[in-house]
Amino acid sequence: MTYHNRHECKYVVPEAVAARLLKRVAPFVQPDPFAAQSPTHSYAIASLYLDDQQNSLYRETIEGRPHRHKLRVRSYSDEPSAPVFLEVKRRRDRVVQKLRCPVPRCALPALLGGETDHVDGLSAPKLASLREFLRLQQLSKAIPRLLVRYDREAWVGRDEDDVRVTFDRHLSATPEGQAIVRVRDSRYETLQPRGVVLELKFTDRCPPWMADAVRACELRRRSFSKYCTSVDALAELGQELPS
Repeated sequence: MTYHNRHECKYVVPEAVAARLLKRVAPFVQPDPFAAQSPTHSYAIASLYLDDQQNSLYRETIEGRPHRHKLRVRSYSDEPSAPVFLEVKRRRDRVVQKLRCPVPRCALPALLGGETDHVDGLSAPKLASLREFLRLQQLSKAIPRLLVRYDREAWVGRDEDDVRVTFDRHLSATPEGQAIVRVRDSRYETLQPRGVVLELKFTDRCPPWMADAVRACELRRRSFSKYCTSVDALAELGQELPS
């Protein structure tokens, strides 16, 4: 089992600043292959977040614990044949570590119910990632609590595959207590994060051109959790997470 160490620098910026940043980094990036066919270089993402009934994982983030983790199931399509991805996202101070394992969509309810006999053909690293996800899920007694959806405009480094620049827009969410991950769902409530969620991602060292763009655009790094933001926004609308 291998966690991939990453740096993820987050900013919430107006559209004008997002456009300015993209113009600065344009010579060094190209569209993400999964978004290249879209006129906006974007694709939809839906994530099912798991937590316990006391919202412990939510509180760890709100309190700014230096060592914490999230459990989520990610999907990019509602096609029955499209896989979903079980993800563990750990934070160790400013370093992010991720595990990820694709599984058949139809196997998700059984897997979240503790059954592991529904997945075949995984490589040894993917199987180890699956087991770690389920171990942490059982340890924290995490269950489905919330669906979050947004559109991601994604760019990757021309000469650095580990470098990504993403712009997330149109954040929406809905409480969800079942093992379901839908990109399209009439229950989604549109939320207002007060800007575009910009993320600059790299491994080990920030590229000089990225650091130059941050300085030129006068960006100020901040913490932003789509999960916590969505929980708080839905609570203001009187929508509680399922127990």
